[in-house]
Amino acid sequence: MFSLRNATLCMSLVSFGFASSSFANQAVDTHQVAVTLVAMGQLCNKANPGLNGSIENAMASDPKMDEATKAEVRKVSSDPAYKSEVGFMMQSLNSSGMAAMAQDMCKSYGAK
Repeated sequence: MFSLRNATLCMSLVSFGFASSSFANQAVDTHQVAVTLVAMGQLCNKANPGLNGSIENAMASDPKMDEATKAEVRKVSSDPAYKSEVGFMMQSLNSSGMAAMAQDMCKSYGAK
């Protein structure tokens, strides 16, 4: 089974390919992970309307996620200022085929 941690890593790598950020900046890395997780959650909910998934469920399913990342995910998820960035990531994931490959990850967004 494709774990959330592995899926997050894959999604992060994809996001780095589409973003013009540097790998050396930890704040940018955390932000890109957050944008990717939020975008993947939205894609999962679109692909599986009955899922009623949430980013909180996904974060709870990965006990190794640090508090700084959780805080950034919550900020990206709730702040409308990031809507276009998340939308761009959703398009990027769809066009790269990663969204279809990561359907196992969608299970982590569902209610437990």
